[in-house]
Amino acid sequence: MKTAAPLQCILALLALPAIAATSANAPPAPDAAATPASISRIELEHSDVPGTDLETRLYLITFAPGIAAPLHHHPVEGIGYIVEGKARSAFGTEAPVTLTVGQGFHDQAMTAHTVFANADARKPLKFVVAYTVRKGSPVTEVP
Repeated sequence: MKTAAPLQCILALLALPAIAATSANAPPAPDAAATPASISRIELEHSDVPGTDLETRLYLITFAPGIAAPLHHHPVEGIGYIVEGKARSAFGTEAPVTLTVGQGFHDQAMTAHTVFANADARKPLKFVVAYTVRKGSPVTEVP
């Protein structure tokens, strides 16, 4: 029996919740006000951490071609994966790195995310990222 490639499985799993999450009745993410319109953030899934006031959230984020996030930081560590396109990213005084399809990354906690941008002026950037935070807390804070 032939099995699907891991990336194909991930993309198939992401498609159904993403469609459901875009319904008119879906609540906005807690920090949606800090997200420019050219950046789409869809919460695909969330799960309570038993016995705590924490929850883990999984997002599908899309940046329009050439768009950059404003200066921000994350209150907790995040872990992500580039699904489509190329990103440029830097924290603090680090030099920017380019991330491409199939690469994983982590968001540093409480460190200025000085660069995060779609590195392609013609194609969108799509990535998934997960954070474990206190229930109702934002995953991105803009000064």
